[in-house]
Amino acid sequence: MSEEINRGRHEKRSIRCVPTTPESLCCAAAQSAVEITREVDFLRGKHRGTRTIEKIYYVSSRRVLAHEAKGLLDGIRLYWGIENGLHQRLDVSAKEDASRVRNRNSLLVLGMMRRAAMSVYHAWRRKRKNKRQSTLSDFHNAMALRQHRLAGQLLKGVHL
Repeated sequence: MSEEINRGRHEKRSIRCVPTTPESLCCAAAQSAVEITREVDFLRGKHRGTRTIEKIYYVSSRRVLAHEAKGLLDGIRLYWGIENGLHQRLDVSAKEDASRVRNRNSLLVLGMMRRAAMSVYHAWRRKRKNKRQSTLSDFHNAMALRQHRLAGQLLKGVHL
């Protein structure tokens, strides 16, 4: 079990691992079923005083032993931290999921360009005084106002 206070929420996560067989789950190579329970108590904001309980299930192709459960719980938490960081920004702000491009080479080039734009955006945001008014939309507007010259100036200071 892990507990933390995160952005005005008290979060408790627990894990339960059960050995299984591929036949019982109709899933080739299944060796363990994992259930993660996440309880969130809201300490402030409009949801203050409410609690949510969420159960997430995973199937693993290896046996999860009791002493490995905490490491697995931390690993899954770390994975979702990455997903909620860059990937969420790419999905929401850069509208990556809405892209209708299907050509593999085009997808690769667009993906690299979006990530490069995010790098320039972060360099721009670090130099801003008011972080709340430093959204990706604000960045796009600033670039458009200055015919993208600002991006070139920012790249000179970024060490890749």
